[in-house]
Amino acid sequence: MRVNLLPGERVIVRTRPSLLPLAGPVVGGFVVLAAGGFGLGYLGGRQLPELGEWQVVLLLLAIAVVVLLLVLVVVRPLVRWSSTRYVLTSLRLIHRRGAGRRTEHDIPLSSGLQVRTEQSLLQRLTGSGTLMVGAHAAHAERYRDVPQVRRFKEYLGLVVSELPSIHGIDGVDRDSGPQYSREGTSGPWEEWHRGRPE
Repeated sequence: MRVNLLPGERVIVRTRPSLLPLAGPVVGGFVVLAAGGFGLGYLGGRQLPELGEWQVVLLLLAIAVVVLLLVLVVVRPLVRWSSTRYVLTSLRLIHRRGAGRRTEHDIPLSSGLQVRTEQSLLQRLTGSGTLMVGAHAAHAERYRDVPQVRRFKEYLGLVVSELPSIHGIDGVDRDSGPQYSREGTSGPWEEWHRGRPE
């Protein structure tokens, strides 16, 4: 997915959600295939006199149900995952999603952001998490299953700290967002991006 950049804007990080949300669809896909294989084997493996002419109809119906379940349980979540992007630029945080109908939400980094992270037990094990970003906690945009969420938050803080200060209405300089220390970060932006899926 190509990002239309503003003059002077550059992409810092571009990534998909972590693979964790695909664990359920993969397990569900195996269950559907196992149950479907058993049902299709039972209906198509031998003649069932009690079903008579309906055996072929039931076999075709079972195939249709298995295909439909695979689309709902496996294909749809996979398409949703593959069409979601989190993009951090030098000016904005962008959330894109949707394959057919695409939605895009931009948050200007100069708007004074509050940044929080949440991690479930499984997310802590994989290093992913939910990033909540917004001017107010009540209206924060949720970026679910961000890979390496702590490092993503560090880079977000570094980008915000590099933005120039803005002048408040009362004439007092106000920082454009929270200030973050550069300590604890390792390497350039590309180190985080290296190996991430496009």
